[in-house]
Amino acid sequence: MRFPEGVPVVLLGENNVGKSNVVRALDLVLGERWPGSWDPEDHDFHDRNRDLTIEIVASLEGVGREKYGSWESVTSLILRYPPQTDRSFLMEVDGGSETGFVPNEVRDQCPCIVVGADRRLSYELSYASKYTLLSKVMRRFHASLVADPARVAALKVGFKDVKDLFEQVPEFSTFQTQLQEQSDELVANLDYRLDIDFSAYDPSNYFHALQVAPRQGNDIRTFDELGTGQGQMLALAFAYAYAKAFKGGDEGLILVIEEPEAHLHPLAQHWVAKRIRAVANEGVQVIVTTHSPSFLDIMGLEGMVLLKKDDNVSYATQFTASQLAAKCSAMKAKTTPTSILPFYSAAATETILAGFFARKIVLVEGPTESLALPVLLRRGGLEVEREGIAVISCDGVGNLAKWFRMFTSYEIPTYVVFDNDSREDADASRRNDLLAALAIPEVDRGPLLSTTNWETGDTCTVFGVNYEKTMRNAFTPNYEILEKEAADRHGLTTKPLVARYVADNLPQEHVGWKHVEALRTRLAALYVSLN
Repeated sequence: MRFPEGVPVVLLGENNVGKSNVVRALDLVLGERWPGSWDPEDHDFHDRNRDLTIEIVASLEGVGREKYGSWESVTSLILRYPPQTDRSFLMEVDGGSETGFVPNEVRDQCPCIVVGADRRLSYELSYASKYTLLSKVMRRFHASLVADPARVAALKVGFKDVKDLFEQVPEFSTFQTQLQEQSDELVANLDYRLDIDFSAYDPSNYFHALQVAPRQGNDIRTFDELGTGQGQMLALAFAYAYAKAFKGGDEGLILVIEEPEAHLHPLAQHWVAKRIRAVANEGVQVIVTTHSPSFLDIMGLEGMVLLKKDDNVSYATQFTASQLAAKCSAMKAKTTPTSILPFYSAAATETILAGFFARKIVLVEGPTESLALPVLLRRGGLEVEREGIAVISCDGVGNLAKWFRMFTSYEIPTYVVFDNDSREDADASRRNDLLAALAIPEVDRGPLLSTTNWETGDTCTVFGVNYEKTMRNAFTPNYEILEKEAADRHGLTTKPLVARYVADNLPQEHVGWKHVEALRTRLAALYVSLN
């Protein structure tokens, strides 16, 4: 996997394909805990086979250290288990040699902070452990503070003034005195005396005196009063602020956010996605895992990493513009590395981009087919949602070839449904482009382009003249009767809603279902091996 500059790395795909494993690997090598102390559990091994070797390699640029008066570049950090030497955590330097002595100054140049999917705001913004967001941030602030002794001295004076104000409360002053006296009595027969004192600060971390509290208007609120989505936004804002505070200088901060869409309504998801892209553009390396198309951006395609699993092995697919252009050109597209991303970005919609999360894709021309086909297939024995099949409207026959090439490049099994309505494609150029992308030889295209019947093949289905006429012929006379019923009884007049209603009410015993069965069989057999 590559981590390009200026755009977020977006890990996408179905559930259980390995996105969380990538996050775990980053956290192990670059996170707060020292990697050398990692003791993997059974589930950390592929198929729980402890005879296998785990190796995580993070290749680095611009990272190094001063050694004997000269600069030594560190090219990678490696975590390997079981260790091949006496150490499991190593670094590789210029020349390819490995050493088991990894100084903190190297890891400190690329710190990693992970905002997990379980964003318990009250916990993350507390000092419950040294690994909470607040604790991590305040430790960094403390390190910057104590680098200036004069600032520390001034702070101690200020904290003493605060404590003097507390001691003006009689009950507190009495309690403090009694606490020390009773402590002295209890340890009177011991060899040491324990002085007890309340402090307004922690000398090991001056910033522990600071708390984060949400405010509504002029009133301080508790975290429990925040809605889940609102709390999520605050957690992300906290992470952004951390990234901004420490992204300068020689530091290459890596900010990992798991499922930033969780608990957010669609507009909020769009806004968070924009903010994530802005933070990445400003120099922070951002990695997100997501199940939402809101976080996909074709212009940032180099950061899109599609994870898939085949035969219990995870595969990552990631393209540069040049690589995608080469893939599409192999499918008879006329494109260049400079034009391909704007070309796809201009036609992208969230509905289309949702295809990246599907196991299989059926591309159709418009909303009529995208609403009606899932109903027909369900009644024919194929639940598209259960099987992870996305039926996607491409807004016209001219866009089918485009998105077939895109999804096929990412090795997502893709099937195409179109019709021979000549009004949109009088010279058949768009359909010929599609059939070329499908690798159908020219000699075999004529029958497909001239048919007026329902033709179902391995890679595509043709609905004769158009969807409605094909359905009326296949399900005569019931289709037309139900179309009239949809309008008269339910007031449905738009073609997509009428088509869905008819599909849901066609008599099951009609001979026309043989066409649906043929399509169902083709989709069930659709498969792309990733090996």
